[in-house]
Amino acid sequence: MKRLTSSDGKKFHLTNAGNFDQDVIDRLAQFENFHEALLSQQLELEKELEKLRADDKTRTVRFKQLLANKLTNQNILIQLKTFGIE
Repeated sequence: MKRLTSSDGKKFHLTNAGNFDQDVIDRLAQFENFHEALLSQQLELEKELEKLRADDKTRTVRFKQLLANKLTNQNILIQLKTFGIE
């Protein structure tokens, strides 16, 4: 990924303040969409897993795949939180 920012140790700055403003806004919007989609997907996965648990279908391939998806998403969210993104 091409960086659009640099750090001076205290703050982040645009690497080239010319036409990159819109690129930075677009990239931020894409990232925010990604983060919101992850959170939304987590809620849906939790609902579906709970339904499968209620139906005593915890040994099905579907349950295991959904659980793996939930754990993968959770790991991504933990990594983001490590960098101060919540």
